[in-house]
Amino acid sequence: MQLWTKTTWKNARLALTILAICSVSGAWDNTARDSDEQVEFATLGASDLSAKAKNKTRTDRRRSDARASKLSARGTGLSDSLLIDSILTIVQNYYVDEDRVENKKLMEETLRALETADYIRLSFPSPDTWVVQKSNETLSIKIAGTYAFDELVKDSLNLSRFLDRHQLPKDKKKQDRAGARLVINAMLAGLDPHSNLLDSEEYRDLRQGTEGSFGGLGVVVGMQNDVLTVVKPLPKSPASRAGVGKLDRIMSIDDKNTFGTTLDDLIQYMRGEPGTKVRLSLLRDGDLAPRNVQLTREIIQVDSVESKLIPSGKGNVVYVFIDSFSSRTAAELREAMIRAQQSKQPIEGVILDMRSNPGGLLDQAVKVADLFLEEGKILTTQGRSREFDMAKKNLFHFDYPIAILTNGDTASASEIVAGALKDQGRAVVIGEPSFGKGSVQTVFELPGEQALKLTIARYFTPKGTSIQNTGITPDIWLQPVQKNETNLNLLGEYRYKSERFLDHSLEVEKSKQVVNTRSQKAYYLVPSERKETDPDVPLLFATKFINELSKRDGYPFPKERLRASYWKASADSFIKKSLDDFDRSTTDWLTRERKINWSEGQESIDDDKSLLFSVTMPKRMALAEGKTLEVPYSIKNTSKKTVNRVSVYLSGIQSSLGTNEVLVGKIDAGQTLSGTLKFDMKVSAKEGSVRMRAGLARSGWPIVGREREMTVELIETKKPDIVMSMSLVSEEGGSQAGIIEPGEKAKIRVLLKNTSNIVAHKVQLKLVSLAGRQIAVDTKAVNVGELKPNESRSVLVPVAATGQIVTEEFKFGALVESEEYVQPTKMHFALPSSPKARMSKSDALTGTGPWKEN
Repeated sequence: MQLWTKTTWKNARLALTILAICSVSGAWDNTARDSDEQVEFATLGASDLSAKAKNKTRTDRRRSDARASKLSARGTGLSDSLLIDSILTIVQNYYVDEDRVENKKLMEETLRALETADYIRLSFPSPDTWVVQKSNETLSIKIAGTYAFDELVKDSLNLSRFLDRHQLPKDKKKQDRAGARLVINAMLAGLDPHSNLLDSEEYRDLRQGTEGSFGGLGVVVGMQNDVLTVVKPLPKSPASRAGVGKLDRIMSIDDKNTFGTTLDDLIQYMRGEPGTKVRLSLLRDGDLAPRNVQLTREIIQVDSVESKLIPSGKGNVVYVFIDSFSSRTAAELREAMIRAQQSKQPIEGVILDMRSNPGGLLDQAVKVADLFLEEGKILTTQGRSREFDMAKKNLFHFDYPIAILTNGDTASASEIVAGALKDQGRAVVIGEPSFGKGSVQTVFELPGEQALKLTIARYFTPKGTSIQNTGITPDIWLQPVQKNETNLNLLGEYRYKSERFLDHSLEVEKSKQVVNTRSQKAYYLVPSERKETDPDVPLLFATKFINELSKRDGYPFPKERLRASYWKASADSFIKKSLDDFDRSTTDWLTRERKINWSEGQESIDDDKSLLFSVTMPKRMALAEGKTLEVPYSIKNTSKKTVNRVSVYLSGIQSSLGTNEVLVGKIDAGQTLSGTLKFDMKVSAKEGSVRMRAGLARSGWPIVGREREMTVELIETKKPDIVMSMSLVSEEGGSQAGIIEPGEKAKIRVLLKNTSNIVAHKVQLKLVSLAGRQIAVDTKAVNVGELKPNESRSVLVPVAATGQIVTEEFKFGALVESEEYVQPTKMHFALPSSPKARMSKSDALTGTGPWKEN
């Protein structure tokens, strides 16, 4: 396992270099599209680590290092003044762009970032004077041309104290409530989206995520239908030994109901010190009732590589899924390849699946690429100095054709591997463009188990190009189209969230920028709600592609033909036919079912310039929370030819908000099309202002310079307070009133009462059974209608008990929605039941996996 080198204040050169990315949300892979997913130890989105930062200190700043070193030795936290002084020193010594961290620019960007985040308002009575306003108080900051470092520190401290005097939004993260932390993070946010101050919890998550171990139960979990659900148990973990299986629902954790509880809170309940016990209530599809299992927390070793052999023709294709890049990733991949070589069947090729891989250790990314290279450049980093990583001769030889699978959440370290193998001609990249993060960060450890994450360099592929803001463009671009019921988000729900859309993302010299190509691209259809059993089209295509190569050249593959250009030429007819078939079926469906002309036409880069895009919206507007934002738009084709495959989108700039995209299709020469983009603002006003972006895209790729931004100030609205009570009525077949018995039919009477003086409009109620197969419940949403102040209304929901009852109560979840609610109100309740004579555990449960208690 790689050791962390802690950067002390006394010796800042021993920093860990990381390729850190922003948090990348994603859907469950072929399981549940809307569900967030987390491993116990960390939120989605990893950070990348390597060896050391560069050392270039400034003598006039060493006083800060010395003071901080003494303070660290005493084991206390930093004072605000020392924290600000020291972090500014590190930033000016190490940040990738020296001209961006001059004293004046740092203060100006800090103030702008605070205003963008709605913490302050700015005014400018004179060119050199910035007036900060919060409530009725103002603070004047003079930023003259000779703005000195001491002035920067003093003004930053005054600004932090100014913010401390005002109540910050209650729902902001705890670490942002201190004025000094807020000022520092605003300053870092003004530099780029990947530099920030980590509190102790965030720093712990970063370390655990990259070390590949943590204390817990060993399950990857997510929310599905408001219940905590197992995405997968980790091998050799307490969860897997206890028989916890994929898609098992965790109904409670130590008697804490999971229904309606946030994922972050539930993750905290599952965490704990190794050796401590936790009791889970688990329900598997088909089980009669939930089952209690007691687990003991352990140190969990997380494998970042999963592999299998896919039969193909007369041989096998080695499929390797790389989840992230932790301390043993390269070793795990090497071991997987050696095991595959020991198979009796020959190897036709290798598929490296790095879809939704958010990154990891930089040195591991270099080592993974090196496994498939014998010479040449892997990576160049350019900061205050320039460094190279070169391929080395390997003891093991994995000389096979390689296909790499990518998507929009393939980021950072995984982009290094894809870029290196693509540039060196050792891999064909298949899928969607990657995230586009081409910068390197360093972690500086601070007293109090905090850390500073700072961008120190850019990285470049072997050909000297940067993937910053564009990502790795696939050789074969396969774009999914969802078979949705309306023309909304047919290309996916969470688009236009890549690096180029992040605030203050780093710019790249045009000579170093990758031009996004549009060749060899096709659209393919997928169900609107994906299931695990649905075909994985990119994987199937990659497997067939490798098989086509083996048909022509056999195996082992001739070494002189181990180059991607040859493979694409060799399989050209297969590629063209497959892409034509994908495109034809997709365009036919869009024409037939959605009345959209998505036919392909002659495309050129000049087509983008011919499209004029405008929106009829102020740059700042007010809107009641929960209401729908409507943005009128207009598109005009100023050219003399048709432009095809055009779409428009409206996206929340905050990472938690999604995207609404509408396919326009064909726009004739000189034609103007108008419409309205809509976005349901299901966001609490307590979140502050919401920034939105409207834009234009062609062939599923955003057009540069067509974005229009606006700020929506959410107005908090008064909400009705609806309470519930439940009782059992209309019982048939039982002998005890108010108790559900085996074989009994009844109705649950839900009494809804509006206890407020606010009218509740469009009230809906939905019940969810949390009791397993013991009882059937009608889960359709019931329209309650309008509830006036102090009005009550009853809803009857039919239920039917099976002949087998093994619990003394049935638990239910209830969701109440109204037009005024930003999010539905979620409650849970229980009704008594009467079990028959106790049955054995094997009779009571019908799950498919082994169940054990430990």
